[in-house]
Amino acid sequence: MKRTLLAVLVATVALGATGLAQALGTRDNPIIWVFPPSTRAEVIEATAKQIVEAIGKATGLYIVPRVMPDYAALIEAFKAAEGNVMGTPTTDQYARISVETNFGAHARLAAVRRGYSFYFSSIYVPRAAGYTSVQDLNGKIWIYNDEGSTSGYVFPQKYFEANGVVVGGVVKSGGHTNSMIALLKGQGDFCTGYGSPPEPPAGYEGPKWDYGMDPEMWIWDRENNALYPPELRGACVDLRLAASKVEGMGTLEEIIEKIGVLDTVGPLPNDCIAFSAGFPIRVENAIVAAIIAHIRSPEGYALWSNPNFYEWTDVELIDDSYYDTYRALIGLPNPER
Repeated sequence: MKRTLLAVLVATVALGATGLAQALGTRDNPIIWVFPPSTRAEVIEATAKQIVEAIGKATGLYIVPRVMPDYAALIEAFKAAEGNVMGTPTTDQYARISVETNFGAHARLAAVRRGYSFYFSSIYVPRAAGYTSVQDLNGKIWIYNDEGSTSGYVFPQKYFEANGVVVGGVVKSGGHTNSMIALLKGQGDFCTGYGSPPEPPAGYEGPKWDYGMDPEMWIWDRENNALYPPELRGACVDLRLAASKVEGMGTLEEIIEKIGVLDTVGPLPNDCIAFSAGFPIRVENAIVAAIIAHIRSPEGYALWSNPNFYEWTDVELIDDSYYDTYRALIGLPNPER
């Protein structure tokens, strides 16, 4: 029943957008959908193209995907937009975009990953290094993706400052997965990137994992310093899973045995689908409805949930107030409501 109603909504709103297609959403005046280089740029580019084609087909709109060279470039794309840009900004990017466009740019959908509308940053370390606290990272080489990344840099940096940690140097990898690869190759002492709640083993009926619990619950037996046996083990779906998909990096089990989670920073509101100031509302509504339908379809789910894309498993409707707490935490203003 829900799918039928959603299909009707997509069709109805898409028809409403047709009248505006001459102004926006044609080859002469395409919608630009910008994507951050969060994980592996080549995977994001290929996946984004397929998603954009599906949304374009559902709405009758002509949309051009663009994977931005870095996080700052995506922010600039929103600032320079003339009502024709939409995007998938990270939490920190969206917070800055909203302020720098005087809250003209606005969020419509938040990412949901495996039932969670929040995420966090994880500090990944080699188990052999024997680190037991964040203070052990003083003077060490920090690997991260980009200064504009919420989980890769912004929140870890604040956490290090609060705990008096001064690193000895940095390696900028350009992507979350690249950070883990660099750590596995010994190019630094630790890396930061997105964290994901562990999934329980099959048949588990206990309480749901929540932030503050062990990020390796059901995966790593800390008492015996070993993986839980397969029959008791849950699923690791964080940055280590993404790295295991890269040829030559080893199996997921081998990576988990080498790399652990020292600490987490968060929780953070998830990234989003946002539209630039002046974006036509009827066209916007058509795209929002189409994205909801697409990610909830088997074909769409497979694309959005790719571990080397953004690992979205669903979306939820939001507005700009979803990010009020985050803006306040990093010292940015909130709009008067």
